[in-house]
Amino acid sequence: MNSIKKFINLKNRFVDHSEDIRDGDTFVSIKNGYSNLSAELIEKANYILLTSPGPSESNKFVNISELKEKYIKDIEEIYGLKENHFNKFFVTGTNGKTSTIHFLRQILNFSESSCASTGTLGRFINNKFHGSQRLTTETPIFIRNFLRECEKNSVQNILFEASSIGIEEKRLSGLSIDHAALSNISRDHLNYHGNIENYVDAKMKLVESCKQTFTYVKQDQLSERIKNSFKGNALYSISIDDPKSDISINVKKIFKDGIIEFTAETPWGNFQNGVKLFAEYNLLNLFLGLPFFLSCSKNIDLFSNSLNTLRLPNGRMQLFEKNEKRIFVDFAHTPDAIKKTLINIKKTKPRGLILVLGAGGDQDQGKRAEMGEIAENYADYLIVTSDNPRFEDPDEISKMITSKISKDFNFEIENDRGKAIMKAFKTLKEYEVLVIAGKGHEDYQIVGNNKEYFSDVEEVRKCLELLD
Repeated sequence: MNSIKKFINLKNRFVDHSEDIRDGDTFVSIKNGYSNLSAELIEKANYILLTSPGPSESNKFVNISELKEKYIKDIEEIYGLKENHFNKFFVTGTNGKTSTIHFLRQILNFSESSCASTGTLGRFINNKFHGSQRLTTETPIFIRNFLRECEKNSVQNILFEASSIGIEEKRLSGLSIDHAALSNISRDHLNYHGNIENYVDAKMKLVESCKQTFTYVKQDQLSERIKNSFKGNALYSISIDDPKSDISINVKKIFKDGIIEFTAETPWGNFQNGVKLFAEYNLLNLFLGLPFFLSCSKNIDLFSNSLNTLRLPNGRMQLFEKNEKRIFVDFAHTPDAIKKTLINIKKTKPRGLILVLGAGGDQDQGKRAEMGEIAENYADYLIVTSDNPRFEDPDEISKMITSKISKDFNFEIENDRGKAIMKAFKTLKEYEVLVIAGKGHEDYQIVGNNKEYFSDVEEVRKCLELLD
């Protein structure tokens, strides 16, 4: 018996965030979420279902706490969702989740296999944007509304970004992990997980739950654990310049325009190609999706033929160039991501490399000095600036970043991010490269409780106008 069907108008939705309430929707209050509702929103809602005891003075408030997590299955039944109707792919990793999903979605659309995706850049159905989202891995109710959209559009292949926090908080609860991938693991989110061991444990839950194919980038300390933890049908390792990997990639040349010439040996055949992805690690992100692609298409030639149509996600190695000056806007915000980005750009042999970076406030403080050391090792000039300081003092964050930089290295601190970008641009000479790291596609700065509009991309465009 479905215990909540009577509380929903079938033309409307169940929602669990105040920003999502539309007239007639039923609000599911999780962790006392009802306390964030204004009188206007309460009036808009059809009912407010309480997953823990709460107010009872109004008939709109209904206590469903005895259902525990069963209400998710009830919502699926009301929406007419059959979870096994979908062919699902989940990717986790410190860096690369967004690019992996972005590449795979484009390739599936090229091969005329319908698909949808959900992650950092929002929701896409058949490569059309269907709205943004607050979390990389959204809540179970949000996901059910997304699957309902997919069902209406006759889409069965669904791609998910699976963050460590999303996995730990069981936001993927009730979904079968059909196919999955792990891009890499390095230091991140330790403010949430407490230590690197807990962080890795969260990622490994996806390995343990995967039923069909699991693909992973080889890492010395993780590969054996993945092999021992995986209980699904087929396990594939992937690497660059390791012929013992199941999917082995050999990079022939990286051109200044971003084209990477490579060969790939796979269990389904070998091929040689070129693709404009700028960085070697993007080849790993690209091939992480190959086993899932073959579960949809069965034709590896379609995968290979699609590569010259691929585009990078916004804010990932996003290139702007004018008058022989090159600027990259990139989301790299962990030590490992910054290091790999700078190494790959230096392979194009620029005359100089200027870096603008910051570190998020109220986040892992331990990575800040490490980021500064990496900047000294790979950049010629560094401007440290603010990047979502939240409730921390930007000056203190910047001091932590520069704490281990030697005194003879060419760096300065400018915590006004717009001024920092302009200052870096004005020092940029012909045949040099400027990298603006940390925010990528984001169009905001979080200062205290405020989310202020700010876009690295727009700041770069302002700079380029000065060259007209």
